Amino acid sequence: MSKSVLEGAFASNEVSKMKRSNVIKQRLLNRLGLCKYSALATRAHTFEAEDEGGMTIIALFVFILMLSMGGISIDLMRHEMERTQLQATLDSAVLAGAGAPAGATENDIKAIVEDFFLKSGKAEYLNELKQGDIIATLNSRRVTASADMTINTYLMKLMGVDTLEAGGGATAEVRTPKLEVALVLDVSGSMGGDKLVNLKAAAKEFVSTILNSADDGDTVISVVPFSWTTAPGEAIYTAMKSNIDDRHNFSSCLRFFEDDYAHSYIDPVLNADNGPAYAQQIYTSVYGGFDAFHSSGWRSCFNDDYAEVMAYSISEGELHDRIDLLHAAGNTSGHIGMKWGAALLDPTFRPVATSLISQGVMDASLDDVPSLYTEPDTMKIVVMMGDGANTTSYYFDDDSSYRGPNSDLYELTFQEMEFDYARHKYRNKISYSESKCSRSRWICYYKPTGEEREVFFLRDGNSYYSVAEKKWLSSTEFSNLENSPEHVDTRRLDWEEAWGHMSPDWYEDVTGDSAPLDDYLHSQYEYGSTKNTHMRSICSATKANGVTVYTIGFEVSANGTAETELRNCATSVLNYYAASGVNISDAFGSIAANVQNLRLTQ
Repeated sequence: MSKSVLEGAFASNEVSKMKRSNVIKQRLLNRLGLCKYSALATRAHTFEAEDEGGMTIIALFVFILMLSMGGISIDLMRHEMERTQLQATLDSAVLAGAGAPAGATENDIKAIVEDFFLKSGKAEYLNELKQGDIIATLNSRRVTASADMTINTYLMKLMGVDTLEAGGGATAEVRTPKLEVALVLDVSGSMGGDKLVNLKAAAKEFVSTILNSADDGDTVISVVPFSWTTAPGEAIYTAMKSNIDDRHNFSSCLRFFEDDYAHSYIDPVLNADNGPAYAQQIYTSVYGGFDAFHSSGWRSCFNDDYAEVMAYSISEGELHDRIDLLHAAGNTSGHIGMKWGAALLDPTFRPVATSLISQGVMDASLDDVPSLYTEPDTMKIVVMMGDGANTTSYYFDDDSSYRGPNSDLYELTFQEMEFDYARHKYRNKISYSESKCSRSRWICYYKPTGEEREVFFLRDGNSYYSVAEKKWLSSTEFSNLENSPEHVDTRRLDWEEAWGHMSPDWYEDVTGDSAPLDDYLHSQYEYGSTKNTHMRSICSATKANGVTVYTIGFEVSANGTAETELRNCATSVLNYYAASGVNISDAFGSIAANVQNLRLTQ
């Protein structure tokens, strides 16, 4: 092909390209709403004859397109930011409404939601709350709300989009579960003085805070004092008496062994095949005179009202009165206090609660207490306060000679008598002369003129020590007493009954025999270290059931044995509180706040 032909073809091709370029440029101008004869179009035509001008035009339009997309992004980001803030306000408002105090009405909750939007500057966007959006029951609050807003656009207006809509909805439901609390409180001798005063004030404040944070009847509190041991009291003891090896009438304390601390329950129901599951604790004292140790701090069980458990109360006044009764005495057995605290929360104890209702010592509305561990609407809490390490306790050996029947203590019953008449054994003759009584053929009859009285005698070999007269009698003199007209009955006590009247120390003083005291002090004693092991077991078993455990170390040595065991017993290290002096109120107050918050997150 000739050179001129090639040049002509090339020129024709370039003209076609320019025409196509002009068409594309015109379409872009039309798409963007720009007139062909605008300044931009005029400026563009000045480059029509140049290759570089064509490229610049394309770059310009790409820039305008990118600017438009950037404007869209800005509007969309504004839209998302406003929508997010609106949703956050909705979430916070319904949570505030659902968390309204106990007793709040639907109108109260509505006012909370509306006030939240007002203070957030978004009141105009909140949609009207309709019937059914707010549901308030005794144990729950359910709040639903929605909001809508219109956002004016900036650059998207170039595309004909003047506004964007944003909206959202939120629902919050707060269920306030029922609460079962066991207050396990150290009342050993070291708690005397100001410590006990401060404890009482803090415990009562805790009770008031917890009870007043929920509807009536939704919080049940038990008070469990402990020192040497824990006395459940007559009502609980009666309720589970069939499953107790009952030996005396002095006190209600039970004896627990190693296996008992591996689980949280105390079973009140007798297994007929195995017999009673629990032994009654012997009631006695290391020291003290005959029938003269019943206020001693050395008693193995405290049977005073102030030492007994108060179970399942919903009354602020009754709980305050019970706490005011607390008295400090005795050694420390935190493992037994924790055992009873855990048992009162365990559903196995429900038959006892049923019995307490029938005995009239527990509110009849609490027929579902203690609840199952799987009950979703109930929380179980133990708050244990201790002021020192566990110390030694003493027990008679199970196989001891000083257990069981036929003790050395005799109870003789006498009653003042007045001669009534005498009857001849063989003849139908009656005489009203008391002189006949000295004759073998006459039987004399007397009538009582006073109340019966009991007199105790301690036997040592063939001699009998008169406790009342503090003198020894021969066997003959003792027999004469039994044969006197005033004698009504002679009863030889079991050892478990005998120790309720006399201490092993007194027994040694009277008889010179130290064997019972040695047996009591040196056979089945529990050292503090043994108690610590048992305490770890019962704390672990309790926490394994989902019970939340808080502990307080009241004026205990930092990182000492007491603090270590209390910290380990707590559900977590954050659930342990160190306290001193009046600051114990802060510890109880913090626990009360944590319990309230925990309820709101269930």
